[in-house]
Amino acid sequence: MIATAHAYHFPVPVLQGIHSVEGGAVGTVAHNKNGTSDLGLMQVNTSWIPVLSYATGLDQPTIRARLTNDACFNVAMAGGILDLYRQEAHGNIWKAVGFYHSHTTPLSLGYQAQVLTASISDMLKQMKEE
Repeated sequence: MIATAHAYHFPVPVLQGIHSVEGGAVGTVAHNKNGTSDLGLMQVNTSWIPVLSYATGLDQPTIRARLTNDACFNVAMAGGILDLYRQEAHGNIWKAVGFYHSHTTPLSLGYQAQVLTASISDMLKQMKEE
């Protein structure tokens, strides 16, 4: 997670906060009402599989399997997705965080607040451990 944060110039707590809110783990597949699923550690939505397949040159079944079962790959792809959203948000990382969840404003704002709260909580825990 740290390597991905550094690669995309994200604050590490932002990715940690997304993970805390998403609550994913290796092997996790969460089915959504709209027929998509959220996969793995960062709960990457299956709607991204064709885009990620094109970007990486890997076939779609391989992308799906790696998103589900390979934590490092999952976090790297989530970082790439967040970076695309940051570009869409004209550099605004918190707007990008909201877009990671939804482009619907109330849902996006609620998610931003959850991730911010989780990020602060994670930072405080780390400070206590030091």
